[in-house]
Amino acid sequence: MARVVAQAILAVALVGTLSLGQQTKLQAIECPFPEGQDVASEAKCAEYTACEWTDGRCHMVSNDVGGYVVDGEAQDTGRGFKVNLKKADASVTMFGGDVTDLVFEVIYHENYHLQVKIYDQANARYEVPLPLNLPAEAETEPLYSVGVSGNGEPFHFNVNRNSNGNTIFRSEGPLTFEDQFIQLNTELMSTYLYGFGENTHTSFRQVFEPRTTFPIFARDQPVGTDPMNEYGHHPYYMVMEDDLGNSHSVLLHNSNAMEYSTFLLDDGTPTLTLRTIGGIIDLHFFLGPDPEDLNLQYANMVGTPAMPTYWSLGFHLSRWGYNSTDGVRAARERMKAMGIPQDVQTCDIDYMDRQRDFTYDPVNWGDMPDLIDELHNDNIKVTLILDPALVIDFDNYAPAARGKESDVFIKWSEPGLVPSDQEPGTDDYMVGYVWPDTKTIFPDFLKPETKTWWTNELKLFHDVSGTFESVSVCLSFSDHTICMSGNQTDGTKTYLHYDVHSLYGLTETIATFDGLTEVIPNKRPVVLSRSTFPGSGKYAVHWLGDNAADWKQMHMSIIGMFDFNMFGLPMVGADVCGFFNEPDLEMCARWMQVGAFYPFSRNHNTMGTADQDPGVWPEVGEISREVLSLRYKYLPFLYSLFHKAHMHGNSVIRPLLNEFPADIPARDVDDQFLWGSGLMVAPVITQGATSRDVYFPQGLWYDLVYAKLVATGPTTQTVSAPLEIIPVYVRGGYILPYQVPALNTVESRKNPFGLTVALDELMIALGEIFWDDGEVLEHVMSESYMSKVAYYQEELTMTVMHGQDAVAGINLETIDILGFPKEAQRISVNGADIPSSGWRYDADASLLSIYISVPLADDLNVKIYYDNGL
Repeated sequence: MARVVAQAILAVALVGTLSLGQQTKLQAIECPFPEGQDVASEAKCAEYTACEWTDGRCHMVSNDVGGYVVDGEAQDTGRGFKVNLKKADASVTMFGGDVTDLVFEVIYHENYHLQVKIYDQANARYEVPLPLNLPAEAETEPLYSVGVSGNGEPFHFNVNRNSNGNTIFRSEGPLTFEDQFIQLNTELMSTYLYGFGENTHTSFRQVFEPRTTFPIFARDQPVGTDPMNEYGHHPYYMVMEDDLGNSHSVLLHNSNAMEYSTFLLDDGTPTLTLRTIGGIIDLHFFLGPDPEDLNLQYANMVGTPAMPTYWSLGFHLSRWGYNSTDGVRAARERMKAMGIPQDVQTCDIDYMDRQRDFTYDPVNWGDMPDLIDELHNDNIKVTLILDPALVIDFDNYAPAARGKESDVFIKWSEPGLVPSDQEPGTDDYMVGYVWPDTKTIFPDFLKPETKTWWTNELKLFHDVSGTFESVSVCLSFSDHTICMSGNQTDGTKTYLHYDVHSLYGLTETIATFDGLTEVIPNKRPVVLSRSTFPGSGKYAVHWLGDNAADWKQMHMSIIGMFDFNMFGLPMVGADVCGFFNEPDLEMCARWMQVGAFYPFSRNHNTMGTADQDPGVWPEVGEISREVLSLRYKYLPFLYSLFHKAHMHGNSVIRPLLNEFPADIPARDVDDQFLWGSGLMVAPVITQGATSRDVYFPQGLWYDLVYAKLVATGPTTQTVSAPLEIIPVYVRGGYILPYQVPALNTVESRKNPFGLTVALDELMIALGEIFWDDGEVLEHVMSESYMSKVAYYQEELTMTVMHGQDAVAGINLETIDILGFPKEAQRISVNGADIPSSGWRYDADASLLSIYISVPLADDLNVKIYYDNGL
């Protein structure tokens, strides 16, 4: 511990002299007055003493005038250090309410993880009331060092990477810390900036020219293409620092409304501005250095993702606008007639009686329990949507009456704020509008009593409606919301809704997750949520909200998957074929192809539009059957990837920038993606296209369907992709487990296994298989099946680690070896030769297929003998 602190104090002394050079005017740091720079003028600029007009621009004053100065020497805290800060000039302000005395504190955690906090020295301010997984003690060989200005100097700090001296964070310009406005600027190592959400950006890589500002604040906002905030709140970003691919990431752990701006300083330096309207500055730095390392490090702190049920990886069908049980039946019959795989049927709010939670329409949905039985007989699970808004009809609506009795609803923060025309019986509850035809009130999911009440309502509705397996939490907040002056409480502390608004979706998700564990004991809950926050991945599946049938938004869905795998929510997908508007045949076919490779795959559309389930068009139905059968075939591989995500925090979907070493051309490829590192999807997302350019990273790449070697990377090739084809490739060096597909996972899980063995340049390949019952709540490793598979020097071995009982009765029957050089002369399986009819060699494809029947529970050794010319 002493060594860590000594290093920190040394860094303070060294950087104190360097920071003097940072005190120049930086005219590119714009003054953030509310109207924006479009109305900037010298007179407007003069309204703010923290602003200055120079050469036609309104910018922040220099740090030595508008910021803070270091007030005293650094203090050893035993876990890092802290220094006091004092406002340089109290008369210089943006909006007033400046905090005069601050604390800058550095806290060491793991060697790769550093925390920096800036907070009020005298008064406690709001901090996010959610636990993080932090170590009890700091590790002793940090990858970073921190520097801060010396005593009496204008405040500035930086974080460096020890191995190469990269400055991963260098504060620029003045720090602004007011009661309701906080601003911090930092230089970046490069323009390779990724992350931040949830908002609409049309490229994975953030844009610096022109200057762009994005808000972050949970909001019921349909997907668009302009910078706007949407359902989730994820102030987390990653920067690739150099040509070697060294990368770091940063979380601003703050739940208040915020925004970020990306721009270039006058000398071309990429710069980031972070702003928030409350709380404190609480930054967590992760040093990677590989992008995938960052995913693991971040997920370790906020919580690794929940292990999904196996059936939830199947195809989901949904819409708002079935209008009746017969509408659901008609869609289901189209799916069956076309032989299209399906596992889940979702019913949107039109199943409810007047959009009231925990009810169903007695007229159009009167036989809903019968419908659920019918779906279950087809091995189809049922998901029902719930909204966090209950009507105020306490006399005729029992859930609201029971909620009032338990006092579970959000209240005004002060009695004097209750409107004079408040509806009778609503007391001091905050009243608003969402979907129902009468006014609504909102449960306070931070409150323990609310969680108990919510669980009880889930139980009661489960008993009334029949069996549903999961819940879709459709958060409708910000546009359909309440005033920020509401009060919420966790039973110990009281919070303004102003501070905890963006936590609402997560707290509802947790209440639903915990409730479902009681309603359906010992089964993994499946909770779909549009509104998420760091840590939501422990509980939720995320869908990317109300998109539209639009080619650009199809592309944006891939970017959304990248973002949410970074955010620790790998079970993510978009509404296939678009929620709003109506897709044509080509668009829906192409979207079904890319959607078949979303981790969460669901076709969903809105009220008042035509049906768009894939069975509507025979051509789309046929394409969907083929591509979903391919998905179902490789669900064992996807499930194994989710096991890694659950246990360690690995991403499931990866952009190509995760290659090692970082491949510069791949850093801007955001229309292709990887399952893990072994399977690459290059969907066609351009109208009318029958081919596309595909970037192949380092290695050998085989067509997954036709098993032929198609590229040796790194290279870019134009590949043919007529409407019925989606380009999908497997990388040499990987072994993908598969299972003979069926029309649902109940049936497919009974079928034999196979292995796709893709050989690399050295004729080596590795893989693993994870398997359990697919839905048990407790993820017990000793009871789950795990085997390691390897191919080396004409020998394939499968070594079972544990869990043989979990695969009882399942056999491994096919081994497909891609890139095998010539016909085999002899093959032995566990020491015994098999007849020549037990394999087939396709010389054109260099594909050797071996047919065996060996229990998956048994170790396996397959030796291949052939004339290798040696």
